[in-house]
Amino acid sequence: MRQAGFAYAQARMQARFAARPVPPEWQMIETGRDLAQALDAAKRTGLAPFVARLGQGSSRAEIEAGLRAAWAEQVAEVARWVPPKWRAALGWLVLLPHLGLADAEMPLALPGGAALSREIEAGAAPGAAWQAGLAARQPRGGAATLEPLAPLFAAYLEGPPRALAERRRLAGQLERLLRARATQPAAAFAFLGLVALDLERLRGALLLARLFAVTGEGEAA
Repeated sequence: MRQAGFAYAQARMQARFAARPVPPEWQMIETGRDLAQALDAAKRTGLAPFVARLGQGSSRAEIEAGLRAAWAEQVAEVARWVPPKWRAALGWLVLLPHLGLADAEMPLALPGGAALSREIEAGAAPGAAWQAGLAARQPRGGAATLEPLAPLFAAYLEGPPRALAERRRLAGQLERLLRARATQPAAAFAFLGLVALDLERLRGALLLARLFAVTGEGEAA
């Protein structure tokens, strides 16, 4: 990918990267006493678009579905920023955070989910099926280009949950990659990897905040 072809994507990703929550903002989100407080704190940060569908009465299922839809929209948006030959491979990333639940129907209700489901039904392991799908969607030379993303792919192929220290370590690797490969395809994958980690952390915070507010008359968290 030539630098000129990636300049637009680079500028957009850098702007989004700069808007990611800083530690004090994460603290406000993660110390909310109920879902309303956690959502209010998130809406004051760059995470606002990801919680736009959610409200203080959102159920666990609604939180999961809302974040999953927001993630799919983010992947699709970033894919539109990059040159056409990389869009299919980048769009396939939408399924990566859901591989641990790839035998359930809802997590696969995402772009490409039907194709992955068919591979799994035919006997392929979810991780192997996802990797094969990525290889099939890469342009020529894509494997070498994406080699620096191995830690990200491995982390999700192994599946969550991740301890905070592991998430920070992986985020640090992706941040360095985003800077070092700023004009290359790997940067777009690294950026979306950071988004996925942020959403993983946000999901945990919102579900915990909701749990705090659950009473005996509500549904189980």
